[in-house]
Amino acid sequence: IENFESPYNPIQVFNQGGGTILVNDAGLGVDLGVNNPTGSFAIELLTQNTFLDLELSALENEGTGEIVSQPKVLTGDKQKASIKTGTEIPYQNATSSGATSVQFKEAVLKLEVTPQITPDGRIVMDINVNQDSIGDILPTGEPVIDVTQVETKAIVGDGQTLVLGGLFQMSTVDTVEKVPFFGDIPYLGRLFRKDLDDMEKREILVFITPKILSEALLD
Repeated sequence: IENFESPYNPIQVFNQGGGTILVNDAGLGVDLGVNNPTGSFAIELLTQNTFLDLELSALENEGTGEIVSQPKVLTGDKQKASIKTGTEIPYQNATSSGATSVQFKEAVLKLEVTPQITPDGRIVMDINVNQDSIGDILPTGEPVIDVTQVETKAIVGDGQTLVLGGLFQMSTVDTVEKVPFFGDIPYLGRLFRKDLDDMEKREILVFITPKILSEALLD
């Protein structure tokens, strides 16, 4: 293990807590400490992490949230850590000769954190959150990727959870309202059925829990 400049010679663990969770516009359902009524970027420290996993599970059970991922990564003092989750979108790209090839564009949620340990044992984090979402499709068939990026700095205690909020996703939800039985009749069923396209707004909450690991724990 490389010796770092910090006298603690630590390795950091990130996203030990809730990871990344999507919350729909029905609300949190439980109080996680994030107060963000205006829809702007928000940052909050959780003073009690004891019941965090239970609270996040309650969101999923109530249908108001979905845990997307719970990754962990090790890094050193003043060393950047990167976590990325998402998908690659395939599309056909035509060359000047007329040949086509399949290309890919990433639509991901990317988190970069650079920690630094203070003399009193707390952790300063430089945080960069990048949220991609699929936008319009160009006439060439190439997808447009909409990007939301947030950079911030925070200082937390060892094992304390930081919550980042204010990153939003808009998606179209297709629903069908129909009269039972009659709505399923071929051709005539359209008279008893209504197809709806609703826009759903979901907030992405990112939970970061850094922990200092001593050399004894790493052996």
